[in-house]
Amino acid sequence: MTGHNSFEDDLLDRIMILSEGVWENRIHRPDIEAWLANFSGDVFSVQRERIFAIVLLAHFTYFGDRELRVMLRSLYRDLFRYPLIQSIRTDRGGTTDANDVNAAFQLARARTRFLGMGNPSESGAHLLYYFRQENRLPKNLFVHQHEVLRAAPRQDVPAIDIPDLDRLIFIDDVLGSGKQALEYSEKILSKYREAANHEGRDLSIHYYVLFAKQGGLDVARNGLFDEVNAVHILDESESAFSGTSRLLANLANDISLDDLETFARHYGEKVLTGHGLGYRNGQMLLGFHHNIPNNTLPIFWMDELGPHWQALFPRYQKV
Repeated sequence: MTGHNSFEDDLLDRIMILSEGVWENRIHRPDIEAWLANFSGDVFSVQRERIFAIVLLAHFTYFGDRELRVMLRSLYRDLFRYPLIQSIRTDRGGTTDANDVNAAFQLARARTRFLGMGNPSESGAHLLYYFRQENRLPKNLFVHQHEVLRAAPRQDVPAIDIPDLDRLIFIDDVLGSGKQALEYSEKILSKYREAANHEGRDLSIHYYVLFAKQGGLDVARNGLFDEVNAVHILDESESAFSGTSRLLANLANDISLDDLETFARHYGEKVLTGHGLGYRNGQMLLGFHHNIPNNTLPIFWMDELGPHWQALFPRYQKV
């Protein structure tokens, strides 16, 4: 692309610094140029549309392998370990006996199983590998969803197939609309609940994610989980085109948020009809080392239109 002004150049320099230092050198200048070629002047001039694309890219947040592992340690520590230890202390009258608390924690953890949200090919299951490594957990604490139950002879209700199971923890990267979590509750968790109730077993089921929208948390909490929680709750400023969007702090005077949204929606609808700003209007500017959420603006990740669209951060689609 020719004819850059200083604003464009400053943004491109910032992007390249991000790519080299934070984005694992994932994209290079030719990648950006190929992606910018998608924007052909349908809504504004070609030059202006490509400036808009660069502005959005400059605000993209990417979590590489190192950052992802740090967050998975936080998830284990802040959502699982610390609350469980606090509960143990409370149940023991506020004891400060470290040996007693640790023994009880080890027993509680042994009666816990960690699972990925969705089927074993999806990102929730993929995260478990890093999660187990970073938190030095034994492999026997990890199961696939089909290993929780077994057919019980001469009865219609399946049986829990894990002796002394007290707790299931589902792990995922992003909770956007909450729709998938609610559907999962209805299809899978209802079977776990039925089996546990049939056996008189008190089974608690938790869903822990790295990032979540508050609306998604509210929806998922209407399902069959005992707890739904996130390491980081995405507020409105992290929605690209909200009234409090963080983009507003760095826009040039001749660029409006409304024009940016019009641009992103137009091209987003071309590549993902009905979800031009991300699945269920996600409006995210977020990506991970292992994949890009479908709640993120599809102009960044859609890679299913062959030569007609060049993705910058291709998303590995479900098949």
